[in-house]
This record gives sequence, C-alpha cells and structure tokens, in this order.
Amino acid sequence: MIYLGYLRVDGHFKDRWCCQEKEALIKSESKIETNKSIFRPLGILQIGQLQCKHLRSNDLGLPGSFYATIMYDPLRYADEKTKSSIIKLDSSSGCIHQVGATISPGITSSPVWSQLHESPELMRLKYLLPNDRLFACDTEASLAYPILQPITDGRSIDEMIDGDRNTGISLMPWEQSYGAIVIQVRFSDVLGSFHMFDNNLGEVVIPLAKLAGSGRPVEGWFRLLDVGTTDTLPGEESYDIPGNSQTGNESFLDDIYEDGLRPAAATIEYPELYLNAKFTSKLFPTFDKYGDKESFKVVCEEMSRTASMAKENRIGVIGSSLSTINTIRTLGGTLQNQLSYLVDMLERARNAFNFSNPRISCFILLCLSILWIVLAWIPTRLVVLICGMAQFGATFYASKMSPHSSNNPSKGMSEEVVDLANGGNPFENLFLSIPTDEDLRRTYFWEARRVGEKERNKFANAKRLSRLEKLWKAKWYGTLALKVNKAEQSTTATTTTSSSRSWNWEHAFGLLEGHRFIWWASERHFDTGESSLGQIFFAGHSGLAGLSPLDLRELSTEEVPLVVSIFGRGPQGQHKLTILTPDIDAKEWLENAVLGASMDAKAD
Repeated sequence: MIYLGYLRVDGHFKDRWCCQEKEALIKSESKIETNKSIFRPLGILQIGQLQCKHLRSNDLGLPGSFYATIMYDPLRYADEKTKSSIIKLDSSSGCIHQVGATISPGITSSPVWSQLHESPELMRLKYLLPNDRLFACDTEASLAYPILQPITDGRSIDEMIDGDRNTGISLMPWEQSYGAIVIQVRFSDVLGSFHMFDNNLGEVVIPLAKLAGSGRPVEGWFRLLDVGTTDTLPGEESYDIPGNSQTGNESFLDDIYEDGLRPAAATIEYPELYLNAKFTSKLFPTFDKYGDKESFKVVCEEMSRTASMAKENRIGVIGSSLSTINTIRTLGGTLQNQLSYLVDMLERARNAFNFSNPRISCFILLCLSILWIVLAWIPTRLVVLICGMAQFGATFYASKMSPHSSNNPSKGMSEEVVDLANGGNPFENLFLSIPTDEDLRRTYFWEARRVGEKERNKFANAKRLSRLEKLWKAKWYGTLALKVNKAEQSTTATTTTSSSRSWNWEHAFGLLEGHRFIWWASERHFDTGESSLGQIFFAGHSGLAGLSPLDLRELSTEEVPLVVSIFGRGPQGQHKLTILTPDIDAKEWLENAVLGASMDAKAD
C-alpha cells in the first residue's frame, strides 16, 4: 500500500487508465507490423462481365430482380484450426473482402450484368495507390482487385524487410492458397438487405490455388451451389464450348475433376452463372524496390483495417426470431445484474487499498498500522480480553445506565430502525463511496482520448511520410489553403471566411506527384483513402502565374508574401489555383517543385 500511495502522490495512478487506448493502439499496430514483416508480392484478380440463366425466386419459382456480389474469401478451404492459426499471423484474413457488385437489370430469369461497380474497399485502395496501371483491366466491364500472397510459419533471413527480426513467417505458394473467389447471386428486395433474411440463391466458388496454378483465364458456365460450399460444378455448356483448351477452362476443369471425370449432362435446368476470371501473380514492374514494398504495406494495412471493422460490426444472432432474443434478454437480465453487483463489490474492495479514494485508503492504512503496533507490543490474550470487556461494557451501559433505557424500549428501537432506514448504514455508505473500475474509466475518459489521439497522430504521420516519399515520390506536400468561391465551396471543408470577399480560404492537403498537383480536404482524407477534391496536370501551357491586381487588392498584407498561383490542365480545360502556403519556406519549396514539373520535357 505504501508503494501504491507513492504512485498516487507522484501522479502515476491515472496512467493505468489514460494509457489504455494508447496500449490498445500500439497492440493493433504491432499486429499489422507482423503482417508487414515479410514482403508479400501482390497478385491481381480480374473479373469480367457476368450473366446468369434459369434463375427463379426461392418462394414462388418466378423470375425476379437479381444482382451479384463478388467477394474474396482468404480462408474458404481451410479448416477451423488452420483458420485460427493463419488469422493470428495475418489479420487481413479475418474476414471476407468485398470486391464489387452489380445492379439488377430488372425482372428476368436470365440477367446480364454489363457493369460491375467497385466496392468501398477497392475504391479506397485505388485512391491510396498512385499508379493506375495496377488496376488496369482488359475491358471496361471488368474489375481488378489486388490480393496479397498468403503466408505461413517459418521464413529465411533473405525475405526480411528493412532489417526486421525473424518472426517465423514465410510465403506460401499461390498454388497452396486456401483462398477462393466467391460470386453470390441474390434476390433484390427490401428484406434482402438484412442479415437475418436469407435471399441468397446460391454462389459459385473458384479456388484461387487452381486459378493461379492453371496460369490462364477461366471462362464458362458454372452451376450455383449452396452458400458456404467448397465445390465447383461447371454447367452443361462448359463441356462443349469451342476453344476451351485455349482459354484455360479445360486445364481448370481437369484440376477440379481428377482423371477427367465429369458429371453427365442433366436435363434439369439448374441455375448457372457465366464467369470470366483471370489471375496474374507476376506483375509488371510498376515501382522500384521501395515503391513495391510501400504498395504492399498500403494494401496490407487497408485489408487489415477492413477485417478489423468487420469484426467489430459483426452481429451474433441466435436463429432469426426476435421473440427468442427478447426472451433470452429478459431471463438473463436479473442474473446479469446480480453478477454485476458482485463484481462491483469485489472491485471496490480491491480499490480500497490502491488509493483510488485517498481518504479511505489512508484511513485503512492508519488502522492497519495501529493494529500492527498493538499486536506487536500487547499480548494477544490481553487484546481479546479488552475487546470482550468493551463489548460487555457497551451493552451494559446501553441497557442500564443510558438515560433512554427507562423509556419505552419499543419506541427507541423503532426510532433506530427509522434512522437506519433514512440514513443507511454508515459503514455501507463508506464502502459504496469507493469508485469501481468503470467509475475510474469514465473519470479519465477524455484524458485517455487525448493520449490515444496523440499516439494515433504519431503513427499516422509516420505512415503518411513513408507513403509520400516511397510510394508517391512527392516533390512537394503539405497543408495549404485554396481560394474557393463561396458558391463552389465544399460543405465538408474547413474555411476562413471574410465578409468583404466573394471567396474563402478552404483548408486542404496537397502534393505534387510527377506532373500533377492533387489536393484532398485534409490529411485524414488522404490517409484513409478518400477521393481527391481535384487535380491539375502540368502539361503544355502550365506553371506559375502572377497575382492579378484584383488579387493584390483583396489579399491582406500578411497573405500576399505567402500566396502562390499555379495553372495547368484540369478536368475541364485550363484551370488556375491560388494557394496560401503556411510559411515562406513552404512557398519556395512549392514554387521550385512546380517549375521543375512544368519545365520537364515529359510534361508536353
């Protein structure tokens, strides 16, 4: 207790509560760093145009409005033991990743989905990675999704990144991957958007190991099977498609069915899906050594973040009956309250000795010290005798010598009961005044948030700087303010207004990469992969522009030395930007970068 009292006086008591969010953040980042401790090459999955036939609703067997979702399941072919061990190594494998989806073409039994829409995860990856060639597709109606090469236990020193320690992780060949490409076909209605209502007609599962092992695209009809299946059953027309051996479908079917054994053609019209998929494991050189590593880190962080969000938002439901959930909640409420009361009592008993309430802890420490002195100097038999005599004397005084003893005893007893009922037991009140762990957590909540936010900004700044220098190879980057007309002002941006101006300064984050200047609403939007607000290409007639007389009249004397005007090719022709830099050094750095980008021969 003396040491705990020293921690309280020295100000370290609150560190236990203020650093919880910081420690949780460090633990989360360490898991992601484990995934990035070994360089994992990227493979690109391309999904082409989709179509189905013989689709009927599950209830009435009639044509309906159908749509398809494309997903990547990293552990579809792994057992439970293997799943748990891989998730500990690779947190990005903890969920099914959404690749894209289609829009229902209307009520039909043979829908043709000519357009594939990217998922939010894929859109963030495209915004985070600067090179568009990574997501280039053969046709417009295709999606390209990056997949990390799977990992397993054990690796060599040559596979380490940036001198990291050997963490026992090695790359798994693509041909041994447990992942699969899953395409689900759903009935489009209002109830289908809820998880408890299953309107899934079926799914087609393509093993990534077989797709990577064949080395050629897979194209043909595949039968829709039950959700969660690990089987792949080609449709009738897949056996007689001309040129299958050239498209790679023949090799793919031979891998699925050993010795060339295939099911006989059936006369029943089963629902089928036409699929065109291609997987490329050996990418063209898009970046240099550091760019490849940084792009891998970005993809790994984004997939880990998606898995973490999916785990937090996962809802566990017993069956699909709301009445069952309400019944369990009612029966477990009383038991939960009793257990909560018991845990609170135990926490208060523990916190009575760790100076959570300094007054009570000091009083207990004083009592224990006096008791130790008494037991050390006075024989135990005398202490017991004195306690017994004191109890006897107190009882004798209350019954014989007290001035209230001659009065009505029943009246005095009733008054004591009323007093106890109104004021409570003083010892119980003293014990209940000791805070629980939840009380302490709420007390230091905002201070813990400030500490966690400071640590979060530290990690974000380090990641942003590494990404800007190694992946984007930015010639200039930083916070700035853009001159924006009030009619064109963004609703989410932070602005500096002036009543006498027809425009405002809109705060943003910008960078100059290659021959283009890009800006986002803030640093956070850049870090999380949000879409940029705009960009200018320094091609043809472009570069620095001087301030007009109108600008010189409207700008203040403090703003004029910090303003830079640039112009170049925008989305709708020539575009000019007026930028307010934070200081003189940033202005000179930006001007030199713009001159270098606009005068480069490649800009033309």
